[in-house]
Formats: sequence, structure tokens, C-alpha cells
Amino acid sequence: MDRRWKERRPFIFFGTGILVVFLIMAAVFYCLYQVSRTNLINTWNDSATQLSREIEFYLNTPKDAVHFSARKVEEMISENRSNEDILSFLREETGVYSTVIDDNSTGIYGYCRGEYLDGSGWTVPEDYVPEARPWYIAAKEANGDITFVKPFLNLQTGTMMMSVCKLLDDKESVLSMDIFLDGIQKLEEKMFASKKVSAALVIDKSGTIVSHSDASRIGTDLIREGSEGEKELAGKIFGIKHGYFTNAGERGKEIVFCDQINNDWYSVLILDEKEILGSIRYIYVASALGLAVVLFIFWMIISIYLRKHREAGELSSEIGALSDIYSNMDILDLKHGTVKTIRSGEEVRGVFRETNDHLNVPVKEIVKALASESSRSILEQFMDLATIRNRMGNLNTISHEYVDTTGKWNRMHFIVSKREANGDISKVIWAIQSIDEDKKRQEMFRSLSETDALTQILNRAGGEKRIFELLEKDVSGMLLILDADHFKYVNDHYGHEMGDDVIIALAKCLKDTFRDSDVVYRLGGDEFVAFATGVDDAGIGRNVVDRLFANINDVSFEGITDWKLQVSVGAVLTNMTNKEPFSEILQKADKAMYESKKQEGNRLTFAP
Repeated sequence: MDRRWKERRPFIFFGTGILVVFLIMAAVFYCLYQVSRTNLINTWNDSATQLSREIEFYLNTPKDAVHFSARKVEEMISENRSNEDILSFLREETGVYSTVIDDNSTGIYGYCRGEYLDGSGWTVPEDYVPEARPWYIAAKEANGDITFVKPFLNLQTGTMMMSVCKLLDDKESVLSMDIFLDGIQKLEEKMFASKKVSAALVIDKSGTIVSHSDASRIGTDLIREGSEGEKELAGKIFGIKHGYFTNAGERGKEIVFCDQINNDWYSVLILDEKEILGSIRYIYVASALGLAVVLFIFWMIISIYLRKHREAGELSSEIGALSDIYSNMDILDLKHGTVKTIRSGEEVRGVFRETNDHLNVPVKEIVKALASESSRSILEQFMDLATIRNRMGNLNTISHEYVDTTGKWNRMHFIVSKREANGDISKVIWAIQSIDEDKKRQEMFRSLSETDALTQILNRAGGEKRIFELLEKDVSGMLLILDADHFKYVNDHYGHEMGDDVIIALAKCLKDTFRDSDVVYRLGGDEFVAFATGVDDAGIGRNVVDRLFANINDVSFEGITDWKLQVSVGAVLTNMTNKEPFSEILQKADKAMYESKKQEGNRLTFAP
């Protein structure tokens, strides 16, 4: 262990140093990238916030106008001034606001004490009902708070408009102002002028686009009319309200900035992440790759210098790993009759040492120390060194499996280590390998492959294998094949789980009826096969089957009242004097079973 550590230590220290340097530099580059990324995003976040403030200022002007006018009208109503006076006031205010709001307003209008008043002089159609208009309904719902009505598209001008309205103290009168939203549109288009901005838009709380850098999208309802990606985007905006998040857009990854305006609208700025972060990402990635190339070149130079040392260490490790497989290894010099121990197990430790390393220890003594009594005879023949050359011939290795004194499986090897010029073997490696775990796994896999998963008895492959072995040994007996009568009725009326319970119960009856020396297996579905060894008389066979019928009659199933487990059985007595293939015997039993099915109840029919 110390030798291996010394051989590998230069590689470990140097490799660890290179790795630490690389990780530190990678961490530094990553931190620098994150700082640059954060600063860049914060810059854009400030721009998005500034845009939101400008839009909010644009909206606050008409909001303040409606608020001021409403207070004045409420005073006039409290003073019992006439509607003519109020209309005159609204006309004066409309003139003032047309200048203040840059001609983006149609003026102040409203519904006062049952009469529609319009400060812009608009002629009211005869069928115009103020109480049914959205601005009136929205004001009533807001119950005195100034509210923004859902924007609408003016079909004559092609621009979006919006009403700002307020319910007065009498709870019936409403003042409102319509404004054009083209000013907000100009702000969005100005922001979009940057090539790094994918889209700039304003949406209301219903998901309708109020303003968009692409004017053709104005008025689109993202929730109802948008793509799946746009619906998901709107959901995220409504959830976060203020801040930014990343989004998988149709053209790649995006960074989305959003800010809630007046509790009703959302200003949204969408940027292509690759456009805004790509340049700094390329800079840091290129720098990291450059560092990696330098470190790699340095590593290659050192590796060339240490290669021979490394190869020697690897070869030593491989040889050690190979020897670890064996619990005992000795080199036997057949020519000079000596032995050299490489690794000695507890069973044979010191056997050759006590005889001055000469091969004059009786084989029986070694075998007695290694093998159980049942394995000793054959193992003695395998270990006979007097015949080893003839038995191996041109082979390079021979092996034999045996059970040791503790009942565990081992494999013994003789491996040619050296041959003379004429081909005679002069040295062999004698090695012992533990294979007990492998044997256990093989037995487990064999058992699983031959066991029916539902009933835990043999499956068809396992059962037929056992019967073939018995027939080859000329073991006579009675072969039965049986199935449950009207089994399909159970599956159809009580379900397959109840059907499985029936099959399991039938399998248990078979196990309780037959001996351990007999063979019972599931052929498939509700069909089973049994082979009762030594039963070569029909009378004895009928007694065995009657015992099975008795066990079946004791079976009942909770919930089934209109069906009783009964079986039809076909039997064949095997004749060792006139041997028949198993397939023909099984076919005869199958025909006999179908004869039994012609009558109700547990029935047995012997094949002629």
C-alpha cells in the first residue's frame, strides 16, 4: 500500500493542484460573470422602471383632471346649481384639459341627475343610454374610486382609447373623460428602437394588450387569443407584478421586466437574453477556455515526464487486483519439486513451510484440510500432480469446483506458468477462488426462472424439466392435467383479482395433496399439471385424486355465492416398458380432462 501511494503521489499532488487552480479560476470567472450579468440586468430594470413611471405620469394627468372636476361638480350639486351651470363648467374644463393633455382627450362628460352632459359639445343620439355605457357601469362598481375602464380600439382612428371615470357622492351621477393612448404607444415604440428589446407592451388586468411596440398586436387578448407561450407569460406577469424573470420564448430564452401601474395595468419589457448577455458570456467563456488550454498544455508536459512511472504503478495495481480474486496462490515447480507461496489461505497456511517448501506433502492431507467429505474423492484425483502434465496437455488452465469444510463452494485452478522448449510443463500456479456467492446467485436466478409468480409453485418450464428428468430415470407414475370448471364466469362477474385468488387456492390444494417427491406446476391460466411418482395403479391414483377433491371441497371464497370451485381431471399412468414422449402423455391426459368436463362436478377420467 505504501509503495503504491509513493508511486501515485506525484500524480495526485500535481493533478490536485491543477484542479484546484482551475476550479478557483473558474469560480472567479463565474463570479465576475454574475456581477456583470447582475449590473446589466439592473441597468435594464432601471430603464423598465423609468418607462413605467412615464406611462404612469401619462395616466395620472387625466386621473387628476377627473378627480378635480368631480369635486367641483359635487359642490355645485350640493349648492343646487342647475345642470346648465354644470354643463357650462364641463365645457370650460374641456377647453383647459385639451391644452394640458396635448389634445389626447375628448373632454369631460358625465351623467348628472338623470341627464347626460358632454363638455365637448357632442350631439347625443336619441338611442344613447348613459347608464348602459361601460364608463358608467365601471364607475358604479368602483363605488366612488377613480377607475380606468378597459381600453377599446377606436375603429375610425385605429388607436386605443380609454375612459377614466368616478362615481359622485349622490351614488348616481358619474363624471368621465376619454383619452387617446397613442402617447403610451410612442413610448413603447421608442423603447423598442433598441435592437436588444424584443417587445415593449402594456397589458391590462384582463390580459388585453393596451399598447405594443408592434402596433398590429394592440387589442389582442393574450389570455383568450394568445399562444400557449403568451398565456404562460401573462400568468407569470400577473403573479410577479414587479421585478423580472426569465422565460422560454418562441425565439429563445428571454428576460422579462414587468411593473404594475395604478393597480390595473402592467408595463412589460421583453429582452432577448442572448442579445444582452451574449457578449459578456462569450468574453468569460473564451477566457476560461484559454486558461484551460494553458493548464492542459502544462499537464501534458508533466504527464510525459511521469508516464513511465504511472504505467509501472498501473501494472502493479492490475497484478494486485488479479491476485485478490484468489484466496490461495502457490507456484508449483514440477521439475524441481518445490513450491513458492504467493498467498496462502487459512486452510493450507504453513503446509509447505513445514516441509521446507518441497512438494512431498500427501495430497490427501491437503484435500482433507480443504474439502468436505463428499468432495474429497474427486478433488484428490484433480490434485494428483503425477498426472497433471498429461491431463493439461496443451491447455493453459484446468479447474474444478468443490465444497469446502464449511459448506461453501470454491473453484480450484491449475494455470500453466512455464513450459520447457519441448512443450512440457515445468511450473504451474495452484490457485483457489471462492465462488459461493456466485453459486447462490445462480441458484436464486434458476429458482426465479422456474417459479410461477402468482402461485409460487413451479411454472411450465420448471415443471416439465423435473418430469423429463424423472422419465429419463425410468420413474413411473401418474400424470394429471386439470383446470377449474367455468373459471371464465368468475373473471367476468367478480373480476380478475378474484380469479387470481381462485388460482392461488387451487395451487394450494395441489401442494397439500401431493408429496415433496411429486411434481406440481402451473401450465397456464387455470390449468395445472401434477406427476405423482410411483403411482402406477388406477385405484391408488383415484385415491390420490379423491384426496385432492376433498381439499378442493373445503375451499370457499368470500363474496361468491353462485359458484363453487370444481375441477375436471385427466390422468395417464406412465408405462416404463412402453416409453412414450412426454408430449404424447400430456396430450392423452388433456383429452381425458375434456371427457371429465362433459359432466358437472369434480370428475376424473383416466386415458385408455
